Amino acid sequence: MPNISKLTEVVLQALPDELPLPSAVETAAGAQAVNRSAVAALAFLFYDICLTFDEEVELFWPRNWTWMKFNFFFVRYVPLFVQIPLLFVGTELTPQFHFTSHDCFIWQVYQAVASICIIMSCDFVLLSRIYALYFAKKHIQRLVYICYVLEISGMCVGLGLALPGVKFDERCTVLLVPPGLLIYAGASIAFQALLFALTLYQFLSGLRMGWGNVPIVKLLMRDGTWAFFLLFIELVAEASLYGLKNHAFAGVLYSWLLTVYSFCGYRILFNINHLTRTPDGSLVSGTSATISNSFQFTSQFQQSDVSNSFELRPLSPPRVQVVP
Repeated sequence: MPNISKLTEVVLQALPDELPLPSAVETAAGAQAVNRSAVAALAFLFYDICLTFDEEVELFWPRNWTWMKFNFFFVRYVPLFVQIPLLFVGTELTPQFHFTSHDCFIWQVYQAVASICIIMSCDFVLLSRIYALYFAKKHIQRLVYICYVLEISGMCVGLGLALPGVKFDERCTVLLVPPGLLIYAGASIAFQALLFALTLYQFLSGLRMGWGNVPIVKLLMRDGTWAFFLLFIELVAEASLYGLKNHAFAGVLYSWLLTVYSFCGYRILFNINHLTRTPDGSLVSGTSATISNSFQFTSQFQQSDVSNSFELRPLSPPRVQVVP
């Protein structure tokens, strides 16, 4: 703890000389860009929730409450409600609230805590995919869980170092962002890269062993690929904004970060749960899909007129079990 305090003090002392504050015109331009981006991100998320509301009712409402069902509703709706009050911070409406410098700092803490919780929720969904792919590899599951904890710890450390050095104007518009936030972004990028590498390796192994065409395997690989690149591009783009001379633009992609993580989380759960339904719309008998806490996924497919269930067991020959 003393070392962290000393590091924070060193960073804060170095900031004023290395990172000059933007001018009033630059600050106004940055605040306007952040506000418009936040409105766009919120509108997109709200539109997609409305677009998929019928799927939510069909796939999730009838199910018993489990941790994964709670996580689905958390990652789907919390980012939406988190973003709404942010529309009143750093905009033309802000002076009416008479925020002090301490109030602006509290808003930054609010954003930091919200982002960590939402990232944890989405990463839990991504983590469950790895647990399914490496069903028989307990040491891989433990490794990924440890990396998950390290990711969250790294983000907390990065935010803890950076938040005390964030500078604001009278509208709570961010004027200066310390480099400690790069630790926050780097931890997320590294974890996403690890998940994608493990997914790709297991998929290639599955192709060699004959179950690469199993629907659940292809789905996990497909969703893992687009989710990785979407999150990776978002995280890298957000981190690159910290390198701009005008740090008033640093928050342009914050709302999109919440939207993208939310979108990836609930869309992946939708896709997997669609796969566990028979052609007539009923649930496959005995399947636990992603809603269980055991991270076991099953996928059904048709051969002739017989309904079958395939249980994914990595690194072993595929076997078919007939469901009575």
